[in-house]
This record gives sequence, C-alpha cells and structure tokens, in this order.
Amino acid sequence: MTVRLDAPPSPPAAAPARRRAVSGRRVVLRRLSGLLAVAGLLAWAVDRALPAEGELVNRGGLALLDDLAATALHPSLDAAFCGVVLEATVTTLALALLGTAGALVVGLAGGLILSDVAWDRSPPWPVRAGRLLLRGVLVAVRSVHELVWALFLVSVLGLDPLVAVLALALPFGAQSAQVFGETLDGVPGAPLRALRAAGARRFPALAYALLPGAAPLLLSYSFYRFECALRSTVVLGVAGVGGLGVELTLSLQSRNWGEVWTLVAALLALAAVVELWSNRVRSDVAVVTCADWSAGQARAARSPRGLSRSTRWSLALVVPAIAGAWWWVGPSPAGLVSTRTQDLGGRLLLDLWPPALPEGGMPALAGASLDTVAMAVLAMVVAVVITLVVGPWAGRPRADRRGPAAWGRRALWWPARLLLLVLRSIPPTVWAVVALLSLFPGVLPGASALGLYTGGILGRLVAEAWETMDLRPRDALRGAGVPRVVSAVLSIGPPSANHLVTYTLYRFEICVRDTVIVGAVGAAGLGRLLGERLAAFDFSVVTSILLASLLISFAVELLGRRLRRALRG
Repeated sequence: MTVRLDAPPSPPAAAPARRRAVSGRRVVLRRLSGLLAVAGLLAWAVDRALPAEGELVNRGGLALLDDLAATALHPSLDAAFCGVVLEATVTTLALALLGTAGALVVGLAGGLILSDVAWDRSPPWPVRAGRLLLRGVLVAVRSVHELVWALFLVSVLGLDPLVAVLALALPFGAQSAQVFGETLDGVPGAPLRALRAAGARRFPALAYALLPGAAPLLLSYSFYRFECALRSTVVLGVAGVGGLGVELTLSLQSRNWGEVWTLVAALLALAAVVELWSNRVRSDVAVVTCADWSAGQARAARSPRGLSRSTRWSLALVVPAIAGAWWWVGPSPAGLVSTRTQDLGGRLLLDLWPPALPEGGMPALAGASLDTVAMAVLAMVVAVVITLVVGPWAGRPRADRRGPAAWGRRALWWPARLLLLVLRSIPPTVWAVVALLSLFPGVLPGASALGLYTGGILGRLVAEAWETMDLRPRDALRGAGVPRVVSAVLSIGPPSANHLVTYTLYRFEICVRDTVIVGAVGAAGLGRLLGERLAAFDFSVVTSILLASLLISFAVELLGRRLRRALRG
C-alpha cells in the first residue's frame, strides 16, 4: 500500500504520449473476457468442491448442530467458569497487546531501513544489498500464517506465552515494515535533506524531520493492527496458546455448548469494545479507516476537532498497559537463548531440510494446492454475497438525511453492524467446526467457514468505503430531473463496484493464507495436509507444503496487484 503526499503532478502533455488510445469495443471485449474468466474459475471451484460420489450433508452431525443452537439462550454462567472466562479474556487482550507492540518495533525498524526517503539518493552498495535482502526476508516471513509460526514455535519453546507474542510479532512486523516504509516515503523529504545538508546525523535528523510528519498515520495503523492481532490471538488457540482461543477449542472438543456460547459472548464483547475504542483513536489522530489501510489509500489529514480526552488518556496509558500485559502473561525471554531451545531449534532446522513430498507424491501435493485455491474462491463468493446483502445497510447513515427512509436506514444500521461484528469476531476455526457438524470434511466446510469470517471483514471494509462516498453527483442528477433509481445507478454504481472489486481482490490474497486455519481443524487443502504432517513430526514434508503455499500466495498476490492496477488505471 503506497501513500504519496508530495508526489509532483505529471505534465499534462506527457500522459497521452505514454498511453495508447483504447477503443470502446476493446474495453468491452476485455471486460467480457474478464467476466468469462471469473465465471470459468467459479465453475471449476464448484465442480472441485462437490464430491464426485457419496453424501454431502453429514446427517449424524445435524443432531449436534441442533444441540448447539438449542443452548444459545442457555450459556454457562457457573461462577468458576465465568472466572476462567474473565482470566482468558484478559490473557487474550494482553497477548494481542504484546504481539502488536513487538510487531510495531519490528515494523518501525524495518520501515526506516526500507524507506527511500530515509536514505541518501545513492546509498553505498552494502546498504542496497542489505535492503534487498531484508525485503526478501520480510516477504517470506509475512507469507507464513501466524498459526504456522505458532505451531513451529511450540515445538521449540513449548506452551510458553512467548510463543503467541512471537507468532504475532513476526508476520505482523513484516507487514508493518512494508506499510511504515511506504508511509515514510509519502512524507515530504525536504526538511530531512536540509538537516542532513546542515551536518545533522542520520538518526537525529529522522527523529526531528521525518517521524513527526508520519506520526498520525503510524499511530492510526498501529491501532488498526491491534484489532487484527486480537482476532489472530484467538485463532492461535488451535496451537494451545492464547486465552479465549484455548478455552474455545477445549469446549468445542468436549461439546460443552453452554461454555461455547459463554466464550463467544465474551469474545464478541471484547471485540466490540476494542473496535469502538480503536475507531475513536484513529478518527482523532488521523482521518483513516480500516478500509483506507486495506486499500493503501490512507490520507494524512488531521482531525479538525483535535485529540479528545479519551484519546489522550489512551496514548498515555499505552506503555503502562504493555508493562501490565507483560506482568500478566509472564513470558520467558530467557528461553530463547537456553541450551534446550538451541538444541530443539537446530534439530527443527535440520528436519525441515531437504524438503520431501507427502505420501502420494506430487499428485497429492498438487491436489491439495488446487483444493486450497478452490476453497479460497468459494469463500470469497460467500463473502461477496454477505457484503452485497448486509454492506449497504452497514454504512453509517448521513447526518443530513431526513424522512421515513432515513429513519428506516438508521434502524437497520445497528443490526447490520452487529451481524458483521459477529461474523468477523468468531474465529474461522470455530466456524469450521460448526460447518463440519453439518458437512463432511472437504472443500465446502472450509469455504463456508472462511466465507462467513471474511464476509464480516469485507462487509466492514466496503461499508466504510461506501459511507464516505461523494453523493454530490447523484444529487446533481436528481436536481436535473433524473429519476432517483437512474441517478443512483449512474453516479453511485461505478465507484461502488470499484470499491467492492478492490477489497475483494485484497481479501482474496489474505483468504488464500487463511485456508491453513480451517485446514488445521479438518477441512481440505494444504492446511489439512500441514496439520497432519505437523502432528506426525514429518517436518521435511512440511517444508514442501509451505513452499507450495508460498508459491500460491505469491501468484495470487501478483495477480491481485495487476488487477488492482488495471482498475486504478
């Protein structure tokens, strides 16, 4: 995601010389070709997901699903269990806070190294080589899901809380480094160059001339990243680390549905409080939404009302909160340098290389890879349907709108936002377990689980983009006598569709990585194969699975970039 605040405008006469004129017929043919390609991909995914023979619905699990639904209004309120839930909630919050803090430290250091503005125009070749190597390492680190990092770290460090902190800090730090580097490049570099020309050293010059200009955006992204870390902390429960995630996994395994509903309620309450607080802070420090960060369209505009009292207190309490979180979970950094850790880490590295094919050879690995792609495609179909149905009602109503239609929209706003919050707050592992109660293991339960989870996130992103859309063209058409429906379709339809496609492509890249989550609990794809090989300590095969997953992620990311660039063009 790139933030350009001081890019000089291009000469108006240069644009036509660099771009060939494209006829309307060619544009139509391109769009039809794109639609046919998407339709063919969907048809292939559906064909691969449906079993060639055998039943699709698990009738034996429907009774368990009925029991789960019947206990929704009867959660477990036992005093001892409520104490466990409260402790697990605080642990989840603490781990997310520590993981975010670690990611931001890595992100700031990596962002300064990767930033072009922070360096001279022609840095020495060791610096250029080091930056290139760092970019490659960060790409590899963030391409591995945090759950996979947790499973690796558990095999070396055991069930130490430090596992959850590192599993969040490593991939999130690699992502933050990319974002911070591009954000710093968007800050005007003239003050920094002036200080450097006056003889100031590099790091003091960066602190005085570069960081203050980027501070609002960096703070905004930090709180957005904290929201993401909270959801990922719950997912890490599959690996045995992370408060509410562990309790949810144990309650689901024991089929204690009353406890499951109590934990889900605690998770929803925690997610709602954190999102409301994060939205408030982000709106104060910089006018940036989650949709802006996801699409790389952040703006460094300050809020006109300034920092509220609650935001000032929040920023002041960040460091004490991190210290309190460290005291609460009690991670053991000494374990990183212990003889046992070094021995187990060395054995793990030796076991990971050279890679080996799973049982069944290359056909088995290729089949799991195709299942992964099909699962991600179908998950995005479910997510887009949820977004189209719920998203239009989840956008914040305009304050200047009056009348019965406006009141009806306001009445539907809270239920729509609440539904999206529920969908994205419940981890996909839980959705996968519920889907596996009604469907046999395969692509469909994994796609259903990821689709529900991704629908909550995609719906929020699209709703945030839609609620900030400029409605003056629509009002102008209405003022000219154009019917309401026609004016809405002509003025709002194209930008709305562009937002939907942009965020769908962005989430599809992440959805491919997230298939490992549902695969670890019994769905199909590379995730299921990875969980089986990790349980058998067959690490050489794990390496092959990870390489296949990285190849798919890189291919999807490159394709997504080209498509988004074409849309922007």
